[in-house]
Amino acid sequence: MYKHVLFDLDGTLTDSKEGIVKSVVYGLKKLGITTIDQDKLDTVVGPPLMTTFLETYGFSMDMATQAYAYFQERYSTIGKFENRPYDGIIAMLRRLQEHGVNSYLATSKPLVHAQAIADKFGLTPYFTKISGSALGGVEEKDYIINQILQAIGFYDDGDVVMVGDRKFDVIGARKSGIPVIVVSYGYGNEAERRAFPADAEASTVQELSQILLN
Repeated sequence: MYKHVLFDLDGTLTDSKEGIVKSVVYGLKKLGITTIDQDKLDTVVGPPLMTTFLETYGFSMDMATQAYAYFQERYSTIGKFENRPYDGIIAMLRRLQEHGVNSYLATSKPLVHAQAIADKFGLTPYFTKISGSALGGVEEKDYIINQILQAIGFYDDGDVVMVGDRKFDVIGARKSGIPVIVVSYGYGNEAERRAFPADAEASTVQELSQILLN
């Protein structure tokens, strides 16, 4: 059984797509972009949003910064709470805690929003530490993961695992030298999971719980 479990947030613990997508659309429309590419919208959940605006949308830094500011107008007040924990998540976190497993939140989402979401939906009591990015930050996932690993300090091989739903979680875990479990109920797709294979895969929260407590 693992001693330390690092969880991604969006698509792993909570279904947050509605609030993120609606807030991105709001920001783009305020920029005057009314024709929205659905394929690009489908990629906004996972990586730092500034990275998405710069690399996926091809915005200049100035335009990306303005889009991000408009996004925050809606997301910081409404969008972050258009969200819900997946069924069974609270029960799983409680079981881990009862078994002496330390859970951590490792998200590319700005820390201020991650903390507010964790508080709102009753997740905070189950986390030993919450690690996130700065507002407008472009921190890679391995940076977020390493913040937690430094806080853990010494650990043996097999003590720590990352759980996420996107390639960014797999890449970050590999760079940080820890195993990773991917959840297929999140926002990744089969092609992405084949291209960035994890050490294990869970199709439901119940299956994830069984893997973590095995």
